[in-house]
Amino acid sequence: MVEDEEGGRQLVLSSEGTSVWANAERRPRRSGTRWETPPSHLARISTRTGQVWETLSPDVFAVLVAGGDRMVLSPVAGPRRGSEPPVLFDLDGPVAGAEVGPFDVFNHPFPVRRASRPFALVGTDPDKPHRNKWVATLDADGTPRRLFPHSWVPTEHHFGGPAVAIGQSLVYAGAVHDGYGLQPGGAYVVRRSLSGAVQWEYRTDHPATSLDTDGDAVYVADNSGALAALDAEDGSLRWRTDLQVHGVPTVALSLAVSPRGHVLAGTVDGRILECQVRR
Repeated sequence: MVEDEEGGRQLVLSSEGTSVWANAERRPRRSGTRWETPPSHLARISTRTGQVWETLSPDVFAVLVAGGDRMVLSPVAGPRRGSEPPVLFDLDGPVAGAEVGPFDVFNHPFPVRRASRPFALVGTDPDKPHRNKWVATLDADGTPRRLFPHSWVPTEHHFGGPAVAIGQSLVYAGAVHDGYGLQPGGAYVVRRSLSGAVQWEYRTDHPATSLDTDGDAVYVADNSGALAALDAEDGSLRWRTDLQVHGVPTVALSLAVSPRGHVLAGTVDGRILECQVRR
């Protein structure tokens, strides 16, 4: 147990499993006549002993993005903040990165499970970071490299969502922006190669909350309380079920394929469900 006076909001396990990065939130404090919220405080903790190996207190709010054996600290820029350089983490410590543009709260989320490298959504217009998002990766020196536009339909603006890597491709979910709100079929799961080619897409009415894969199927939880399995090769629906606990509906906010071939679902009411999958 490692005590922190205010608690954390993000845990990211290192690729070798010997340490975990904890991203702790700070509460507002009064400074004279004003209230100020200190930026994040990050600690790298031994998973075996709980010893704190190193700490970092950046002067910006940030989220951790993992990929392979590397960790990227991506700044969260509010409406009055400009672009900030990310901090690239190798196992030996931080390495200077390059600017990726402002973080956009509503369009930017792009957590990629099972990634061999860090991925992020980056904008092309510093003044309008929500527009023209691209899926990007980070080279070894920390330089962002754009791979392909996040929206494969030029006339649609897509919100970011959860993702999972399968070999040299990404499966990711999101929703299509519409001024009248989410429309029928406005949520999606898509598989694209790293060149941007669309291998398949699956349209649905409810945005996904989490994705994971065993390589054969892609498991999708959405905000209606459904859990579905899509064929990883062609995106066809294998099965769909509504999650319930003793007859009471619930919603999964996280998924993880277990070594035994089951799917673990973390629910909004604080449970972990072990779901047996159907082939």
